[in-house]
Amino acid sequence: MSRDEAADMVNSFLGVDRNVVMGHFAKMNGLHLKHSDVEDIYSVNHGLADKVVAEGKSAHEIKLYRDRSIRAFLLFLVCCTIFSNKSSYYVDVVYLQYFQDLSAVREWNWGAAALVHLQHYLDDACLVTVNQMAGYMSLLQGLIISHFPGLSVWAQDPIYSEGMPRNAKFVPGAGHREPSSYRNSLDNIQTYDCVFSPYDDHRHVRPLINSCWFSGWLRCGNLKAKHLPERVLRQFKHVQGIPRKPDLFATPGMSLCEIDRVFMEELDLRMISEEMRGQAVVSAWDHEPGYMTWFYKVSHPVMRPVQAPASPPRPPNLEVLIEAAEARNDPNMLQVCRGVRDEVERSLREGEAVEGTPVHGTLRKILNLLNPVLTCRRLKRGRGRRYNTRE
Repeated sequence: MSRDEAADMVNSFLGVDRNVVMGHFAKMNGLHLKHSDVEDIYSVNHGLADKVVAEGKSAHEIKLYRDRSIRAFLLFLVCCTIFSNKSSYYVDVVYLQYFQDLSAVREWNWGAAALVHLQHYLDDACLVTVNQMAGYMSLLQGLIISHFPGLSVWAQDPIYSEGMPRNAKFVPGAGHREPSSYRNSLDNIQTYDCVFSPYDDHRHVRPLINSCWFSGWLRCGNLKAKHLPERVLRQFKHVQGIPRKPDLFATPGMSLCEIDRVFMEELDLRMISEEMRGQAVVSAWDHEPGYMTWFYKVSHPVMRPVQAPASPPRPPNLEVLIEAAEARNDPNMLQVCRGVRDEVERSLREGEAVEGTPVHGTLRKILNLLNPVLTCRRLKRGRGRRYNTRE
């Protein structure tokens, strides 16, 4: 949008003189208005609306000033929440176009727009050179508290009821000053520390709509983000398996027009089917065979540096996985090998096999095969306790 187009829009929708708008743009060096300017626009139009009502003016004139004050309020609202930027003192006037027809405001997909903006800034925040973040931070904070209730300091709002948005439930506290506390908590997290599907008791208020299973690109304006529910099936109460490569449905390099066409024409084809969702979760640690191995290859399960002075943390779900293996009576292969070695040594020591016979030679070969394996395993475990953060 050019400056002339933006100035015309502000003049038409908010009633601000065009030259004044151009002066604001020049001061802000972009298509922006300061928060104080938007507050003044709201106050002026709200006062004019009250004035024309008191003077008994026409309904058209009353509606004109009321609509302008409503647009100013909504512009301020969305730019401080779902479209927040890193400045914290100005709004982008480009979003004013969504409030041209106030009767259509509820028809816009604000949820997808908020996700796209948040994902965009999350991508930027992953870069080592970035030290600030923007987007719908209240949504992100509410999601973190919902899934990891023990990670931060928070309390439940006493006036909250299930009919309200879920984010209204939390009153966050001060939290920790240093990131090391959060890193240590994440490194040592256990299954019982995570709430995988925290919205089950809220579904009667906000049902899970079918379009949530759409897999592909979402976009808002010039921003786009991947939406891949198959990578977080555990949040939908399905057993998590190794997901497909993201490029299969979110094709790299898709234009904005192509993204729109896919969403409008191929929505049903892009859904995660019942078969792809897999089995429902029974135990909190359920996962498909091979998933944890894949996860450790592609992710960063340990956040601490390799040179950490302290002992490395336990891998996620270690105790639960051990308990599950014991419940299934899985054989301990290392223990089995030790038992075989001890039995062979006992047999040779007590002379059960006469030296020089084929049986004696076979037992010696078995012992020679087992000893290097058990010695190597012992050395690896010793190194792992000191250096290997993935042990």
